[in-house]
Amino acid sequence: MSTGRDYDDIYRTPDWFGADPHPLLETFAERLPDGARVLDIGVGQGRHALPLARRGCRVTGLDLSSTAVAQVNGVAAAEGLDCTARQEDVFAHQPGEPYDGVLCCGLFQMLPSTRVTPLTELLKDWVRPGGTLWATAWHTGDPGFDNPVAPWKSVGPRARHDPRGDRHLFYFHPDEILDFFPGWQVLHHHEGLGPVHHHGDGPAEQHGVVEVVLGRPIKPMLDVWTRLAGS
Repeated sequence: MSTGRDYDDIYRTPDWFGADPHPLLETFAERLPDGARVLDIGVGQGRHALPLARRGCRVTGLDLSSTAVAQVNGVAAAEGLDCTARQEDVFAHQPGEPYDGVLCCGLFQMLPSTRVTPLTELLKDWVRPGGTLWATAWHTGDPGFDNPVAPWKSVGPRARHDPRGDRHLFYFHPDEILDFFPGWQVLHHHEGLGPVHHHGDGPAEQHGVVEVVLGRPIKPMLDVWTRLAGS
């Protein structure tokens, strides 16, 4: 998996992944209560975490890049925001208690396939009953899926590996991401080609994107659904 050092240099370019938050964050932001605790996994330069903190959320951001963490914490301190970025691996995070909202935008496609299920299990634990998960990923309709370009090599039906940099790519099958969250309320689910875009002054890119916004069921309702499914 990519390390923080891989991103330290690119994050010196302002707004590497864009300046504005994902539109789905604004569309479903009303699900977050006043003073909501929010976790932003892969906080980057704060395009999601900082707008949420400006709305009054208490935001924790995780990233492996020290450059990204310093940028987010610098803005948060200057504006007096309740937003703290940590240089921390997601698999080492200890939340203490579940969050009202969790954002996992752009991490799944960077994982080895063996870590996808463990991440989804963490996400299910970290969203409180009635809370909300925002997630994005890539799917097998991605233009680069069938013909990986060297040094990327196929290492499984949905996985690619760059041995030179020990980097990984993972692609979901169509609708597969929903199978990891049985019983959750599907507030939004879209899979298709994303827009053509650039990162900094890099080449044009386009990816097969997965977008989901999911609501964790409150336990009594989950029990009802479970009983109905088994009857």
